[in-house]
This record gives sequence, C-alpha cells and structure tokens, in this order.
Amino acid sequence: MPISQTTITGSFKTAGGADAALTAATFTLTASDFEAGECITAGTVTAAVVTATGDFTVSLWPNSVGMIGTSRYRLALTFSDGSRVTWPTELYVKASTTMQTLEDIAFETRAMDAVRPAALVIVTQAQYDAINPKSPNTVYLVRG
Repeated sequence: MPISQTTITGSFKTAGGADAALTAATFTLTASDFEAGECITAGTVTAAVVTATGDFTVSLWPNSVGMIGTSRYRLALTFSDGSRVTWPTELYVKASTTMQTLEDIAFETRAMDAVRPAALVIVTQAQYDAINPKSPNTVYLVRG
C-alpha cells in the first residue's frame, strides 16, 4: 500500500548572500512508525540537490500520519568545500498535498513545541473564522 509523502524544498545561501554550494542534504528519520498497515522504518533519505545554487527538493514521509507519532527528522548538510553542518533542531513534517519550504517546516516545528501540550493548527483568517466551536486545547496560528 502506498505511504504518504510531503515534498519539501529549500535553498541555502552564505551569510554574504551568495549561493551556497550544497552537495548533499540528508534527512534521517529518528524512529520507526506505522501508516496504513505499513511499517515506516527509521533511515535516511537524500535530497536532490542543485550544487550551483544550493537548492534542494526531497519527498519525505510525514511524521503527522504516524500511529505512534514520536518520530522526527535530523538534517545533515554537506557543502562543496567538504564542510558538514547538522541542522540545530529536529524537524517534524506534517502531511501536505502542497510543496512546503524548509523554513515553513522549521517554523511549524518550533511553534508546535512552544505550545505543547496544546495542539497547533495553522489556518488562514477565513478558516479560523469558520471554526465553530473552537477547541480550548488548540492554539490556532493565523497566517497570511
């Protein structure tokens, strides 16, 4: 049975604003989980990278669809000069039918952790206005 996928894009620049020569972006799932009767095993997924521009694209299994729900991703980056950087925080990927940016994923992970144990729901103003009744155990973040 096919499992869910969320596509994530990103672009890396130097502090001076130049394109960073990214040669690898590797996402490692921190724990195994289940979705629709399939076991999702912890392991790595390597993104497709455009070295000249520092851009990448990757399709990942979204942590939010897991039965256990405790897994996250670690991100390791390798650049053309051989340097390696580990992303400072683990990332939680939510299921999405639209392409997400790494910045959005990182922001949503931080926001979700900040409001815990409440649930975080990101909505537009129109979506928020239409929610009736609103849950007392949910933080609604209005974007856009």
